Amino acid sequence: MLSTLERIAFLILVFFSLGLSYFSFSRMFKVIGRGTNPIDWKQVMKNWPKGLAVFISQKTLFKTRPVIGAIHAGVAWGFTLYLLVNIIDIFYGMIPGFHFFPNHFIGDFYRFFVDVFTIIVLVGIVLFIVRRFIQKDKLLVTNEPVLISDKAKIGIKRDSLIVGMFILFHIGFRFIGASFEVAINGPDWSQPGATLVASLWDGLSPNALIFGEHVSWWMALGLILLFIPYFPYSKHAHLFMGPLNYMAQESRRSLTTLEVMDLEDEELEQFGASKLEHLPQKELLDGYACIMCNRCQDICPAYQTGKELSPSAIEINKRYYFNENMKEFSNGAESADPLSQWMLSEEAAWSCTTCGFCVDACPVGNEPMIDILRVRQNLVLMESNFPRDAMEVFDKIENYGNPWGMSPQDREKWTDGMDVPKMRDKGKAEYLYWAGCSGAYDDRGKDISRSVAKIMNEAGVDYAILGNEESCTGDSARRIGNEYLFQMQATQNLETFEKYGVKKIITQCPHCLTTLKNDYGEIGADLEVTHHSEFISQLIKEKKINPDNTIDEDITFHDACYVGRHHGEYDAPREVLQSVLSKDANIVEMERNKEQSFCCGAGGGNMWYEIKSGKRINVERFEEAIDTGVKKVATSCNFCMIMMEDARKVTGQDESMEVFDIAELVAERL
Repeated sequence: MLSTLERIAFLILVFFSLGLSYFSFSRMFKVIGRGTNPIDWKQVMKNWPKGLAVFISQKTLFKTRPVIGAIHAGVAWGFTLYLLVNIIDIFYGMIPGFHFFPNHFIGDFYRFFVDVFTIIVLVGIVLFIVRRFIQKDKLLVTNEPVLISDKAKIGIKRDSLIVGMFILFHIGFRFIGASFEVAINGPDWSQPGATLVASLWDGLSPNALIFGEHVSWWMALGLILLFIPYFPYSKHAHLFMGPLNYMAQESRRSLTTLEVMDLEDEELEQFGASKLEHLPQKELLDGYACIMCNRCQDICPAYQTGKELSPSAIEINKRYYFNENMKEFSNGAESADPLSQWMLSEEAAWSCTTCGFCVDACPVGNEPMIDILRVRQNLVLMESNFPRDAMEVFDKIENYGNPWGMSPQDREKWTDGMDVPKMRDKGKAEYLYWAGCSGAYDDRGKDISRSVAKIMNEAGVDYAILGNEESCTGDSARRIGNEYLFQMQATQNLETFEKYGVKKIITQCPHCLTTLKNDYGEIGADLEVTHHSEFISQLIKEKKINPDNTIDEDITFHDACYVGRHHGEYDAPREVLQSVLSKDANIVEMERNKEQSFCCGAGGGNMWYEIKSGKRINVERFEEAIDTGVKKVATSCNFCMIMMEDARKVTGQDESMEVFDIAELVAERL
């Protein structure tokens, strides 16, 4: 189709475009390379099926916003299709007489599919442009008081406009070019859209039609060559970096599990992250992979209750910091600014409840929560800069073995009047029952511990407790950022486990569950840790206990983040709850439940200190329970119990609504 001069010009343009693109992309990967914990690129290449599957299916877009996700997926699929379409169009322009399977059903199907899909993508792009620039969808905006780059506030809109117009003009001119081809060669039933548009060119001379086809071809493909060098600076770098991010994902035992620091390494000068280059390479890659869709922001309990934290702002700020400092940073210069000045504020760092929803919901596998945990480590271990209440918790754990600051000799008082075997007396048992600090010292927690013990006694379980030999797992210390205290507690507890040959543990505290199972696992422990909801459910299935189903009123259930999202267990607690309900009673789900459940606000150390800004997270959650119209709220977490009880009083529902742990409901009916 093209003249010889046009073909030469196109090849020259390709040469310059690829040269500039190589320069841009090499800088991008040099930026990523400045991080710690190098990405294993050999392993990344082995994971290409994972990245390809995510890219082709776009399944991660449907976790939240399914309608918008479907439109976004359509655009992504259109991008994939157009890689092939553009290659064929290049052949059509550069090779005289080339046609893709002319007079063949394969060619007919290809042209029909491209024609229809082009229209769908054009509609999708127009809808996105309308949504962002005319409707100004609030979901695409990050509200104050979140720290977000001024350049991002301007750049996101500018970039969205540039990319949106690029796609619109690229695909639009390709579509118009197809209509000129139809006008030249005659109607084509396999291209109904292009044939319809071709009717607009009736009356034009053959030379005019040929000229229009050439202009359209150059506009469609020339725009690509102009856009590719800009690609690394665009938010749409996620089209490539997103699948790569999935391929580079580290294997974690749970959403919050970090690698264990070698605190005895004398050459280690930095704990946690205070500057950009302190973050691992994978977490720098996150910044390039970010879609800037704000899905993580939509479901973040801190953001939704008016705190300074937005998980998406973390990744967006990274991207714009990269763009602003790409030349210097890629060439080895140190980043000038601490993360707390541009990535997230200190208050934002302390606001995170580590619910894990941002990680779970991200369509491209970003982990902003891990960034937060690393910033906390730096603030605690390097700067001694953290909430005063957290300092008190550290002191209490170190001196008393529990964050309540109560005597270690009182840890087993909850067993008074009960037949609860102790390891020091029994010597060995199949199961260690780990009551945890809240289960030993908090009044409602002690009720739960007694209920679990009663259930195990009734079922004839071979178990024992450590009693006064039990000490805090170090969960809160680690989530807040005190890795030293966590490792101290872990070492002490693991020595005790070895003393009694402990291999199987049952606990009602999901935070203890996560720490014992996953964090201790990173240290090398091989423990089989089971949450009491799973254990009780199994006892019921095996008919080792038979609770009476005598509750004849509806009840709602709050999913604990560290049971559900962190361990994927949603059915067991409901099965336990169902076992005590009569046929006339039902579990009435809150608006946000199971995978979409909203946090109680206690995780990530927030149990021990309070962020004053915004609405209290536990109140936000309890109001959802109120909205169900029921008078009973059940949960399966000690911390959730404390937060729900507090919210019950704050909302004035202390006389009209009751909060229970599932174990209490079962134990009362044995």
